[in-house]
Amino acid sequence: MLALPGLAYILVFTLYPILNNFYLSLHEQDIYGHLHWVGLGNYKWFTVDPYFNNILHNTLLYSLATPTIDIILAVPIAIALKRIGGKWLIPLMVSAFIPWVTAAMAWYLFLNPNYGLGYYLFAYGIIHTNPMMSKWTIVLIDVWETLPTSVLLIYAGLRAIPKSIEEAAHADGLTGAKKLLSVDLPLVIPNILTAFILATLAGFFTFDPIYIGTSQAGPRILDDLAFYAYVNFFNLEPGYAAALIVLMTIISTILSVAYLKLMYSKKAMRLPVPRFIPNKEVPKVLHYLVLGIVLVFILVPFAWLILVSLKTPLEVIQTPPTILPHHISLGNYKCALWVSCNHPGVPMGGLPFLITSLGVSTINVLITVLLAGMLAYAMSVHRFGGNKLVTYILYLTATPTLIYIIPFYIILKHLNIINTWWGLILVYPVMTIPYNTWILYNYYKTFPKQMEEAALADGMSRIKAFFKVVLPLNKSGLSVAAIYAFIFSWGALVFPLAFTYTPLDLRHFWRLSGAETYSIYIAMLMSPATASYGAVAAAGILSSLPPLVLLVLARNNLEKLWGLR
Repeated sequence: MLALPGLAYILVFTLYPILNNFYLSLHEQDIYGHLHWVGLGNYKWFTVDPYFNNILHNTLLYSLATPTIDIILAVPIAIALKRIGGKWLIPLMVSAFIPWVTAAMAWYLFLNPNYGLGYYLFAYGIIHTNPMMSKWTIVLIDVWETLPTSVLLIYAGLRAIPKSIEEAAHADGLTGAKKLLSVDLPLVIPNILTAFILATLAGFFTFDPIYIGTSQAGPRILDDLAFYAYVNFFNLEPGYAAALIVLMTIISTILSVAYLKLMYSKKAMRLPVPRFIPNKEVPKVLHYLVLGIVLVFILVPFAWLILVSLKTPLEVIQTPPTILPHHISLGNYKCALWVSCNHPGVPMGGLPFLITSLGVSTINVLITVLLAGMLAYAMSVHRFGGNKLVTYILYLTATPTLIYIIPFYIILKHLNIINTWWGLILVYPVMTIPYNTWILYNYYKTFPKQMEEAALADGMSRIKAFFKVVLPLNKSGLSVAAIYAFIFSWGALVFPLAFTYTPLDLRHFWRLSGAETYSIYIAMLMSPATASYGAVAAAGILSSLPPLVLLVLARNNLEKLWGLR
């Protein structure tokens, strides 16, 4: 009974969309909305679509460049963290907690060739092409967002090396780079490969940076398969969009299987150690240098966001751009919160969007923690579902939510809850329940089952024992799950874009009608039609505050937050 609500939700809202996408991909929709069988026609269109080759090229670029750069950077950073100490981990994690849409906006403001530091990069000949048009800017944003998680995975692996192995290596006289290659790295190869797969999935399903970048670069230039599927769906080509999503599902499933094998893998891999590798410790100053450089990379775009948000509108568009504001102004924050600043289509500033994001995210946290908590407890303590259910949950954690868009749109339309809070409340848990189930499943592994048995002996039902005894004893695990659920739903962009089209009507708040979120508001401010760089910077800062507060609160549980221990 404990597992039933969460299990039913997961099975209905993950299996059905996957099957529905395949069914829809074999059909074509006419102007009246009727579906007609076309067999593999939508798949054959891949070969004649004039945009497909460029989009496939972009997808491969984002999918391969992001994890490659990630791992090249993450390994030395994780090694430096282990040598210097984990206190550097908190500032390094900042970019992972900032919503993707805010991260994309921050980089585009930072690299703007007219009003950002991109002006000086051009002036001094460091760059020769407009970064707003470059696909490598998308890779840069992806790396900025995914690097902290890769570092955390590898750092956790290095810290988990048994003390006995460390002592044996020391007794053999191994130290520094030689010990790293012959002992440490072989043991954390599964962590490195897992980080590579996760970064590959993030690159493969890049969406938010393209959504923001397209308004600067133009249509189809930056698109990947994920964004192109979204565009086709809203261009009334649901069959072709579904075919693109099926293609992505197949590829992501292959990557997910690799991810699953790596999650369970504990095998070490022997690495060749050339004779010239020195057998002595690298000076600490080099580790400090590595961490200093990566901190600049992580924090400078966010610092630029703060500076822009404090400038007056005239100073924001001044050329050459100023670094520090001449006059501190909070006017941009008024626009970001409650003044429209004369932007058509953006009534009452960001307040209605902010209320929706806070409200829907909070409700999603409650639903997720409740359903995932009950399901994870039944799976972990009572072995409900066995290894097959655990494997399916893990598979879902590596499956991007984009594949659910079309089936969910159809469901919400039938329920007549498009553009309402109810629609988002129904779909958000599909993003958060699988991962939180996995996190809590690991938590409950060490839960003393005798506590529940004692409660049952006292006459409690199993459900009452769960709420009266089990939940209060797992506040730490539940708080970690709640933080993750909030961060994910707070920064969500794809679902609100697909299922909403107006902000909350504050005059009739109780109807919960109109459900555009703060992420959409930021994207609206960034569009060429309503571009207000000061206001969008202020909105970006406001959107980053709740996740950064949670980062500070979760500083002692960072590894648990990503299910690493």
